Amino acid sequence: MFLELEKEVYHHVGIDWWLEEVKLLIQPWWETDSHTVRHMVLVKPTKTLEEDRKSVRNLLGLTKEEDWPTFNLSSMDLFIWNCRGAGNARFRRNLRELVRLHQPDMMVLMETKVEISSMGMFFNNLGYTALTHVDPIGRSGGIWLLWSPSQLNVRVQNASSQIITATISRQDYPDWVLSAIYASPNICLRDKLWNDLSALAQHTQDPWLVAGDFNDYSSVEDKRSFSSATSQNLSQSQRNSQKFSDRISSCNLMDLGCVGPRLT
Repeated sequence: MFLELEKEVYHHVGIDWWLEEVKLLIQPWWETDSHTVRHMVLVKPTKTLEEDRKSVRNLLGLTKEEDWPTFNLSSMDLFIWNCRGAGNARFRRNLRELVRLHQPDMMVLMETKVEISSMGMFFNNLGYTALTHVDPIGRSGGIWLLWSPSQLNVRVQNASSQIITATISRQDYPDWVLSAIYASPNICLRDKLWNDLSALAQHTQDPWLVAGDFNDYSSVEDKRSFSSATSQNLSQSQRNSQKFSDRISSCNLMDLGCVGPRLT
């Protein structure tokens, strides 16, 4: 973060589930002792805590006497992996370790490159005894959705070579919709995928998570060959990234970001 001297800026942040936004005032600050001048940044809320609480109570329709509602929003753990081939010992070894570490309730595997029938009882032995799948065409693509029926219920709405959409239900939690994506590298087929997603966006009322491999990028910085691109290629990359960003916005989707190495 860079802050120009003598300037104030406002930074919007989300705090917990019940606040739409909190506005923080960020100010430059200098502290001088006998030897050095320390440059710091002072961050403080623009409203008092009492004013923020009053705003939240009004938002929730609570009186002064009513307690804050409490929710446990940690519904389930979901594991999504573009495995780039599931028909080898390395995949099985890595997946066993990932399941041991994270114990996901549901898994989405993409670009499997083999049919689910080739896996035998492998997933059953890991505890995932329910599944829906789209097998690859030849050695291209494949989406597998696997879960433990003792933990949740999955109702598949539709499935194609690029998308599986399902409603996820779990006791004591609201239903939500998952669209697991493996987008085709073919531009025309990818256009059809986004037409389907746009239609889903218009008719889906429940919370909706769209996740997977879109074979696209929302910023030219996310493209591996960006540094060596010509001006013509760069211009085309910028148009492509803008198109992808526009599609995300048109579906009222929000990029959740990621943590970890770039280009993964």
